[in-house]
Amino acid sequence: MRAFLAFFEPFILMLLGTVALASFLPARGMWQAIAGDIATAAIVLLFFLHGAKLSRQAILDGARHWRLHAATLATTFLLFPA
Repeated sequence: MRAFLAFFEPFILMLLGTVALASFLPARGMWQAIAGDIATAAIVLLFFLHGAKLSRQAILDGARHWRLHAATLATTFLLFPA
């Protein structure tokens, strides 16, 4: 068991535990909407905190890749709907 725990990061173990818990105890009724709102807030917070760690130079360097952004935009809004 110790080798199994050493192989996985704590985040991965918590993620698997959350999936297992939700499989056995799913949210029902009014708690379903509350759980959905909490999940949305947690995802927004996760992405915000990840972005907050970026340096200003890294943000500017990423914004300069306009061809990649244009290809992603075209794929999402032109290719996928077609």
